[in-house]
Amino acid sequence: MNNFSSEETISALTKLGLYQVAGGLIGFLLIGWTMINGGSINFSMILLFTIVFLFFGYSVYAGWLCLKINKKAFRHSMINQIMQVIGFAILGFGFQYAAGLYLTIGIDLTDSIQLGFGAGISKVDININRHYERLEVNLNLIAFALIYWIDKNWRKAKEEALLQNFS
Repeated sequence: MNNFSSEETISALTKLGLYQVAGGLIGFLLIGWTMINGGSINFSMILLFTIVFLFFGYSVYAGWLCLKINKKAFRHSMINQIMQVIGFAILGFGFQYAAGLYLTIGIDLTDSIQLGFGAGISKVDININRHYERLEVNLNLIAFALIYWIDKNWRKAKEEALLQNFS
């Protein structure tokens, strides 16, 4: 269902869709490579790979909606990027997700205050009951910028739809 009329909005959705699909597919490749080279596979590993697969699958889904110029594309893309904007590790639990490029800046309070940076392509880092002493927070600057960009284009698309309804 296409409610978008301007070429600018359609172009923005296409670019966003390609980015999210590519990030998810790269994530799938990383999962496969990890499974092949990871050694023994048990139930907890299968559960973890399934969770990671779902994260990257959601990125592909959000991208697919964008490529189909679906009215839900901006909403799902926003959710996908919000899940990627903050990474953390606290009291043995940690989470960081990126489907596509990531550029992180963070603060590590484990031993002292240390500023850290990271960059790469597609990753999921989930820690449960590991590294209890670790205390850090990361901000994915690319996801943050994409949230701003999605919001700007989503607002513009809503204005277009409003104008189209009054015409």
